[in-house]
Amino acid sequence: MSATAGRPSTTKGMTFDEAARLDPDAQPGELVDGEWVPMTKNTWRHGELVVNVSVLLKLYAREHPGWSVAGGDPGTRLARNPDRLRGPDVAMARTERLPKGKGAEGWLDGAPDLAVEILGDGQSASDVLKKALEYLAAGAAMVWVIDADPQRVMVLTPPDHVRILGRDDALDGGAALPGFSCKVADLFG
Repeated sequence: MSATAGRPSTTKGMTFDEAARLDPDAQPGELVDGEWVPMTKNTWRHGELVVNVSVLLKLYAREHPGWSVAGGDPGTRLARNPDRLRGPDVAMARTERLPKGKGAEGWLDGAPDLAVEILGDGQSASDVLKKALEYLAAGAAMVWVIDADPQRVMVLTPPDHVRILGRDDALDGGAALPGFSCKVADLFG
C-alpha cells in the first residue's frame, strides 16, 4: 500500500514506515496485515470509559513504579511482514520497554503488557476479540475487553484462559499486574 497524495491506497503491502507518514487525525486507522483499515471517531461514552480505565491504571502505576499507561490508541507493532499496527484504547507497559521518538519510532514494539479494548458502536464483538487474540499472540500478559451496555469485562490471559466478569465482580490484575484490584462497576464511573 502506498501513501499517495496523503491517502492510503486500497492495495495490500503497506509498511510501518508508510503508515507513519499518514496524519493520524486526518486518517485514523490501524495497519492489519499490510492493509490500512480506517477507523472512525468514538462516542463520548467510549471516551468516558477510556478515561475511567486510564485513571484506575494510572493510580496503580503511581503506587507500583516501573509502569507506564497510555490511552488514545497508542501504536503497537504486533507483527512484521506483513506489518500489523494496532492501537488499544488503553495500554500499560513496563517503562523499560517504552519507545523513544516520533512516527514509527514512537510505537511500542510488541504488545503492551495489558491491552484494553472497549467495544465501540461501530465495532463487532468478533473484531474486538480478534484484536485481543492478536495482543496475546504478540506477548500481552492480559487483555480486557469492556462492554458498556451489560457492564461486563472479558479478561483474557495466555494461553487460553477467559473470564467474564459482571458489574458486581472484582477485577484483579493477576500475575500481569500484581496488587491491582477494583470492582468492575468502577470502570463505568
